[in-house]
Amino acid sequence: MNPDPMPDVPGSKARARRVAADVAQQAEDELSALARAFREGEEAAFDRLQAQVRERLYRLAYRLTGNTEDALDVVQDALVKVYRGVEAWNERSAFYSWLYRVTANLAIDRLRRRAKVREVRRQLRQHQPGTSPDPVPELVERRQIEHDLRRLREAVESLPAAQRAIVVLRHYEGLSLREIAEVRGCALGTVKSTLHQAFHNLRRAMEGAVREAREHGRA
Repeated sequence: MNPDPMPDVPGSKARARRVAADVAQQAEDELSALARAFREGEEAAFDRLQAQVRERLYRLAYRLTGNTEDALDVVQDALVKVYRGVEAWNERSAFYSWLYRVTANLAIDRLRRRAKVREVRRQLRQHQPGTSPDPVPELVERRQIEHDLRRLREAVESLPAAQRAIVVLRHYEGLSLREIAEVRGCALGTVKSTLHQAFHNLRRAMEGAVREAREHGRA
């Protein structure tokens, strides 16, 4: 006979959330303390700081750029910006919130530059007589959309940079709307409206991917 499952202890989930919040706050406080120490001239504090944040920054940058090389460059640029300009952190927010903003903005800038390069290449192809688009990327994309998770990833990657950043911060990094507003340096209402528009665009992209897959299946 199997033993009865352990009953939920009233308030246990709330206590677990409080413990997790306390641990997260302790980590935030430690990073802020390291940043202060570095700003005051303690060089070793920067080594400890970057060791603690590099993996988290890479995860954020990769989810925004979707590219390993770009993500590594973004992380390096963010850490260089901290090293050269930690004075810009004014302590109105936690250090990591400020660092999140720096990293997210660098990733968004890279996305926008990448989009401009793609647009220039597209225009060049259009003005070259006798050329046709390379069918290989299209075939690869059609194979990828056979899987829902890949469809979603591609849909997120197709969002405008600002929308993509807020989706990543909310649903991959788990930040609250207020935390996102702090990281992005914008009003809470702006975060809400941008997230709403992002979901609208994601639905359209997913529906289009499903429709294209069905049409391809009938071809």
